[in-house]
Amino acid sequence: MVTAQVYAGAWWQPLTANLMHHDQAHLWFNVAGIWIAWLLFPAQLQRNQDWWVLLPVAIVSSLSQLWFAPGHEIYAGFSGALYGLFAYAALQDALAKQWIGAAIVLGILIKSLLDFSFPSLVEGIALYAHSGGIVSGFVLALVVFRCSQAKNSVQSAP
Repeated sequence: MVTAQVYAGAWWQPLTANLMHHDQAHLWFNVAGIWIAWLLFPAQLQRNQDWWVLLPVAIVSSLSQLWFAPGHEIYAGFSGALYGLFAYAALQDALAKQWIGAAIVLGILIKSLLDFSFPSLVEGIALYAHSGGIVSGFVLALVVFRCSQAKNSVQSAP
């Protein structure tokens, strides 16, 4: 995603930036992230339709990088969407009272806080894309949780 091109009308770049990578290592780290998410969260990511969350978190993570890091002119990669996927699935686990989900939520928050506290250690990393993914993943998990609670209360009403 090239910032100037997005502002000039290349509206598709916030989505397609997630499909581009700077090099092969970058690509394979993101592929490994998808695999790890699938292994860690089998209850949330077992069916194809469970992966819908990737589209909104990918777009929000790119837009977060675009809006909050204006000096960062080029963005590519899937890590913001992965952070969102992990945040979504981990919070769903935590809301279901599973300790592993709560531990991963805490780990995500601590890592993000450390990244922003020591930016010189993570230079070149798309911190705002990661944060946008985390926030959107948490929001989507809360929305899904509230909707399932409402559905369950309607079904259990006499």
